[in-house]
This record gives sequence, C-alpha cells and structure tokens, in this order.
Amino acid sequence: MADVHNNPGVVAQMLALLRVTGAKPSRWIVTTVIASVILAALDLVGVAAMIPLMQLVTSSGPLEGANRLIADLLGTTDLQVLIPVVAGGVALAFVFKSAGSLLFRWWLLGRTTRLSALASVELMRRYVLAPYGQHRQRSLSTVYRNINDATNQSASVLLAGLTLFTDALVLTAIVAVLLVSSPGVTVFAVALFGLLVFGVQHVLRRRQLRIGENLAEAGLRAWQSLMPGLDGFRETRLTGSADRFIDGYRRAKLDGAHQSRLMAVLSDIPRYLLEVSFILAIVGIAVLLFATGQADQVLPVLGLFAAASMRALPTLNRITANVGTMRAGRAGLRIFTEALAELESDGVHDARATVGAPYRGDIELDHVTFQYADADRPVLDGLSLRIPANETTAFVGSSGAGKSTLLDLVLGLLAPTSGSISCGGRPIDEDLATWYSGLGVVPQEVFLSDDTVAANIAFGIAPKDIDPDRMREVASVAQLDALIADLPHGFDTMVGDRGVRLSGGQRQRIGLARALYRRPRVLVLDEATSALDNATEHEIATTLDRLRGSMTVLIVAHRLSTVRNADTLIFLESGRIATRGTFDEVRQANEEFARLVELGKLE
Repeated sequence: MADVHNNPGVVAQMLALLRVTGAKPSRWIVTTVIASVILAALDLVGVAAMIPLMQLVTSSGPLEGANRLIADLLGTTDLQVLIPVVAGGVALAFVFKSAGSLLFRWWLLGRTTRLSALASVELMRRYVLAPYGQHRQRSLSTVYRNINDATNQSASVLLAGLTLFTDALVLTAIVAVLLVSSPGVTVFAVALFGLLVFGVQHVLRRRQLRIGENLAEAGLRAWQSLMPGLDGFRETRLTGSADRFIDGYRRAKLDGAHQSRLMAVLSDIPRYLLEVSFILAIVGIAVLLFATGQADQVLPVLGLFAAASMRALPTLNRITANVGTMRAGRAGLRIFTEALAELESDGVHDARATVGAPYRGDIELDHVTFQYADADRPVLDGLSLRIPANETTAFVGSSGAGKSTLLDLVLGLLAPTSGSISCGGRPIDEDLATWYSGLGVVPQEVFLSDDTVAANIAFGIAPKDIDPDRMREVASVAQLDALIADLPHGFDTMVGDRGVRLSGGQRQRIGLARALYRRPRVLVLDEATSALDNATEHEIATTLDRLRGSMTVLIVAHRLSTVRNADTLIFLESGRIATRGTFDEVRQANEEFARLVELGKLE
C-alpha cells in the first residue's frame, strides 16, 4: 500500500470512481474492510491451528495448552488418537479458511466488476449529454479509449488496492501467530522478506509507472487506426489506405503486447526472488536457533514456519503483483478522473422536460452573436430575425456565411455568445428537452444504425412503443412506399451499418420519415438535398410543399431549387442578414444571389 499512502491523489481518484458509480464510499469501504478482517481472522485460525499439531509431532514432554484441553475432552493422552484428531481439526480449519477466501474473492470481484461497468456507463452518459460545442472539439478515438480502456484500468487499480489491503491484513495475522510462537525467528523472517519486497518494489516503481503510461498511449493509437479503417471503410478502400491503418493498428497492438509482456515479467521477478529467499530463511532460522541454544526447537519452529509460508508466500506474491497492477493502472485512473473533471466543468444536458408545455408561435432571434472559442471573430454578429410559425423559411449564402451555425443555434445545440432565441416569447433554453421534443431534423448525412427500417424511422424508441400506423403514414409522406414494397422484409429489413445497403436518396427519405414520425412543430433540413440526384431532390421538394402550412420549416441549402418555393428566403453574408424576401425579391435585390441563380440556371 506504499504507493497509495505516498500518493494521496490515487486515493482521491479511487474515491471519485466510487462516487461516480453511485456507491457511498464510506459504506463501501467499511463493508470491504469488515470482510477483509473476517478473512484475516480465518487465516489466523488456520495458521494457529498448526501450533498444537507441531507440538504433538515433535515434543516428547507433557501435553500443554490446546493439546491438554483436547486430551481432557477425549479422555486420552494416546498420540495415536490425538494426532489424527488434531490433524483433522487443522484440515477442517484450512478447508473453512479456503472456502471463505473463495467466497470473499467472488464477492469482491462482483463489486469491482460492477463498478467498472457502471463507471463506463456513467462516462458514456456524460459524453452523450455533454454540450454540443464541446462534443465537436473532442476526438472520438480518445472518447472510446476513455470509456473502454481507461475505465477498465481504473477498476483494476481499485481491485488491486482492495486485494492489497486484504492481503496485508492476512500477512499481519500470520506474523502475529509467529511472534507468539517464536519472536526472534519471526523478526528475522520479517526483516528478510520485508527488505526483499520493499527493495525490489522500489527498483521497479518507475518502470511500472512508465509501462502504464505506454499502455494508455498504445490503446489510444489503436483506436486512432481502427476507427478510420472501419468507420471510413469506403474512403479507406477507394484511397488505397487500408494498409496504412492496418499497419498503425498492428504497431499499436504489438506495442501494447510488448508493454504487457514487460509488466508480466516485472511482476514475476519478485515471486522468484521470494522462492529463493524462502530457502535462505529456512537455513537462517536453523542457524539462528542453533546459535541461540534452541536446537530442540528447530523441528517445531521450522514446521510452523513452513506451514505459515504456505499461506504467506502466495500472499506476498499477490501483494507484489497488485502493487505492479496499481502502478500500471494509475495512468488509466488518471485519464478517467481527468475526463470526469472535464465533463463536470462542461455541464450536462438535462434530457427531462422541466415545464412540459410545448413551444408554439414564432421563433425570434434577438441580437444574436456567436463566436467559437478558438475563432478570431464571430460567425454571427448581432443577428435579429423573426421566423413566422407554420411558414417555410430558407437560408442561403456562400460557404462560411453562418447558415449551419444559425441552425445549430435555433436547434439549441449551441448557445449564443450574446443575445437570445425564443419561441412564442419563451426562451428555448428555458426547457431544452421540451424544445427538442418539438423538432424534426434531416441532416445532410442521416445516421442509420445497423437495424431495421422501422427502428431507424422510430429512432431511439423501444420496439414495443413503435406505432405501426404512424410508421406507415410517415413512410408514405416521405415517399418510401415503393422502397418498402421492394425490400425483402418490408419495414423489418436490416439496412446495414450506417445504411450501407441503401442509396443516398433512400437514406435521406428515411431521415425525413424519422423527422416526421416525431410529429414536429418545427422541421429543419440542413443541406438535406445537397447530395441527392435531381429526381430524388424533386421528390423531397414535393413532400415539403405538401407540408406547407402544417408546421414551421427551416431549410439550409446550396441547391437553390430546394428553396425556390419558400415563403421567406434569407441571404446571409458574413454572419449578417444581407437580404430577405421571396425568392424573386431576393434575386432582384441581391446581385450575389442573382449570380448564384444564374450559375444554377434557375429561372
């Protein structure tokens, strides 16, 4: 436990791990300590039971202590009766002790593995509910490493620390028994083994800590090669870069394997040294007893020492191994707690509605300014705008004009640097969960999970709660009837990871059906038609015309044909509204837009 005592930060990090899983650290630790003390007591009984047996086997004098009590209870002093009885009692004590140790190990592993799982879930929850602005700045490979590898390493540190504490108690109990039997020999053995254990651990400390850091780094590099190789499968294949990612993953995994190998060898070194020191201890004890005139005590003391060593040596081996595990896992524990601290400072989105009353009415932006933390100037600067309810409003402009940022602000994914956004006179950030419940969004790239068409349309809804009538209704509105009819299992057809078994147009129509399934009051299309062919784009434009007047529709598009029939068209330049009006009004008033129309050959 030296590393823990010398580094209070490790203790604080383990307490943070307990708290984040919902465990009460004081109660959790106290119950573990109590169980550890009980286990140590069982070991004490097991080792202490060897003393009367050794006395019976080696002593020719009168019976004493426990042997006298046993002889009186049995009514005989015959060794042929006493030795089997005492030996049976010793065996029973060791069986009871071993069963207790196994049960304790099962109980402790259950607690720590559950903590590992809950810690991973909690870290995922915080990442998923983190502010959108912070999420955009994170590397997903780092996020995955933190949720998986770092959490597992954190739990290994906790398990190793608890096992270390338990083994220290057991070792203390064994030493206590030996001190009563032979103080001088015990002091000699403790000094020999203590010098060896602490000396070796002092030598290995820095190396084991460095291995832990190297393992964390290798894990991150593995994720950085695995994700683009599989998530970007199409691009990887077409660019011929598969070998690069495979090689990167190979080098990272081999580096991790090498570090694990080093850690295993370093953990084994103390075990072999302890075995050698055990022989030296036997020789030293014999010499010590002869030198102090206790030659008649050599056999009973060595017998007791050998019996105690059967329990003490595995305990010492576990102690040295767990010290190494704690050192190697400290990097993961540090990464885990640093991620927690970062996420706590960012804040957590509350997915529960606080008021519950739906938002209705016009959407109003009042002097909204937004600037990214790492940007030199605002993306939007003092923008004021009223978006009428149940009308279609389109935003156009050149790249970098602020269209997508404006939508993210209206959606509530980003918060204005200054200014406010409201709907029906009510700030949307007053109850974001309720605001989100009234939104339907179709992005440029619709995310589809490896599930059925139905599950992807009713995204995030449990299968038992899916409304089949609503499913068919929105599929028809999104013009999916022909696709569903052609699929082998209709709505129950699997679409493949990210919808790879569907065309781009089919994925977009499923995205539109998903947005409509939620019965939104505000429908948002963010470049939803930019990658579609003309026929598919025309079909979606037709669908939008059918929805006109039934909900507020917000559109961002580069393809001007998508926005031609919007009630209001807003042309953005450098984060400000340059021109607004109908399509024809903006074309007549804004030369840049007129040029875009001409380039798009739209009349």
